[in-house]
Amino acid sequence: MRIPMTYDLHVTKRHASILAVLLMIALILVVYWPVQSYDFINYDDHGYVTSNSLVSTEFTSDSLLKMFRNDYLGNWHPLTMLSHMLDWKLFGPRAGGHHWTNVVIHIFNTILIFLLLRTLTGALWRSAFVAVLFAIHPINVESVAWISERKNVLSTFFWIVTMLFYVWYVRFPNWQKYLLVVISFALGLMSKPMLVTLPFTLLLLDYWPLGRMNTKQYYKNQASEITNFTLRKKTIPFLFMEKVPLFILSAIFSCVTFFAQKNVGAVLSLQFFPLSSRLANAVISYGLYIRKMFWPFDLAVFYPVNYNMSLWQVVLSILLLIVITVSVCIYFRKLPYLFMGWLWYLGTLVPVIGIVQIGNQAMADRYAYIPFIGLFIILTWGLSDVLKKRFSLKITSIAVLSITIGLTIVSCRQVQYWHNTFTLFSHALNVTQNNSVAHSNVAGELLMQGRANEAMIHCEKALLLNPYDYNTLVRTAKAYELLGENNKAIDALRLAIEVNPGYAKAYNDLCILLLRAGKVEDAMKIYSKAVELNSNKDNLELQYNFGNVLAMQGHYADAIIHYAQALRIQPQNAVAHNNLAILLLREGKTDDALKHFREAVRLQPKFASAHYQLALILKQKGLIEEADHHYREAICINSEYKDIEKKK
Repeated sequence: MRIPMTYDLHVTKRHASILAVLLMIALILVVYWPVQSYDFINYDDHGYVTSNSLVSTEFTSDSLLKMFRNDYLGNWHPLTMLSHMLDWKLFGPRAGGHHWTNVVIHIFNTILIFLLLRTLTGALWRSAFVAVLFAIHPINVESVAWISERKNVLSTFFWIVTMLFYVWYVRFPNWQKYLLVVISFALGLMSKPMLVTLPFTLLLLDYWPLGRMNTKQYYKNQASEITNFTLRKKTIPFLFMEKVPLFILSAIFSCVTFFAQKNVGAVLSLQFFPLSSRLANAVISYGLYIRKMFWPFDLAVFYPVNYNMSLWQVVLSILLLIVITVSVCIYFRKLPYLFMGWLWYLGTLVPVIGIVQIGNQAMADRYAYIPFIGLFIILTWGLSDVLKKRFSLKITSIAVLSITIGLTIVSCRQVQYWHNTFTLFSHALNVTQNNSVAHSNVAGELLMQGRANEAMIHCEKALLLNPYDYNTLVRTAKAYELLGENNKAIDALRLAIEVNPGYAKAYNDLCILLLRAGKVEDAMKIYSKAVELNSNKDNLELQYNFGNVLAMQGHYADAIIHYAQALRIQPQNAVAHNNLAILLLREGKTDDALKHFREAVRLQPKFASAHYQLALILKQKGLIEEADHHYREAICINSEYKDIEKKK
């Protein structure tokens, strides 16, 4: 029996789709395979993961509530934090596992982009090439290789899923499918609020390739250029009203993000960075992002704001944007993908283009993760139109293959810079100018290696560029400390606190230096002031260290309060349980002490002193068998406890 041609075509396309997906996965693995041996980056990774007590805590209703109640480093993204918590349960402090999660999500995002465009347009190979560009373009390395950018890859996953649900909804409209659109969008916003522009992007899909807008637009009749399914036209007001629930969610999350960033001092005031400068930086950045798409070299983790932008840069960037926009408008009926892709790029960059300035970076590679999809669509569909008219399939294939190989090679090199913090910021110094953040972070890494003199050179350069960078001031203090100049270290820390009165690390480092200098009362006053600040109430290090100082000074009742606060922040802190138990025992609260000693040895089975103290309490309570067990454990871990018993 002869198989119908339609079946042959279906099988061929299905096999081609599978082949395309396998190629995408292979390319991503080639580029990102080395990250399994890479370190955490000491630039946000500590705040989100390694030093975040909530990430390493047990899964409880209370810990999950905290995740939804608190913001982290000025961002409220509970789903992202939940993913970090899951990673910690699976991989602990092994950075390779955390890196792999980002890579896996990036693989899913790539496949979903392919499926979305394939569903929308029917253009298999063009959809595949857009996905390949997304998979291996060097500008996306930052989003994938940086563990802290989990929020970027995870939110993009929900962005694409929302679009897929939306396509399903417009084909077979009912409220259940629309609810899925709203839910997936909300999940995306809870991963990263940058998704606030998604409702506008759905309107672009309504224009092309869905063709839902009731206009006189004309699509050039090319094979598989538009959707293969027929949709009823809708008026533009209807399409806006249809997305009102999504716009409301966007407005809510925009406000939450703004105030969260403002509370941590990340939003720069107009006095410091005026609106005219922001607009100038925005138009220059739009042009620079396009340049980086075609010339993806000299990429850096941090691009400092240029406060002395030249007029020619601004004018040239404005002219570029005007020329492209006018061209797109001229061809918006004949080549609708130009209009859709260009507005996708312009619109999705708006939240991070710097008009509301968050931090002091001019731009960031990670911000291009979603916006570049629009440019990739323009590039792919545009190349297809040009090449198939003027060149053979062989020439087209060679061009596509050359682009793919070239981007893969450049991305492989870019990934290498993410090996550790030192290589990352050293590279940033090589490819940028006047980069105080890079100097400061290189100094931090040199300090960890004990190279104080070299670190001081970078600290001085950083402070010359930004005299009031409190992170650099703390690193300068550490360099002075290693060089034996404690008084200068204390002065630097006092200045850091003056610049940022809520900076917990500066308080803690200052108190440690004061204690070493024998200024116990001064240290206690500073600790007391520090823990009273709302920003520091949940700082584990401050609460725990203040408890230690209070205990050493005999203020046991106050020390108990701060140890308890430390355990509220990090219930898995075995040493805090042990120290609290010792003080409770002093206060005659034997049962409470017993509970905390038990928890200490459960969390840290090799905790000899906790085993020994537990044995003493159990013996007093007549629980001889259990007491003997803990006594044997203590001796097995540390034989000195056997000598202590002999002396009794």
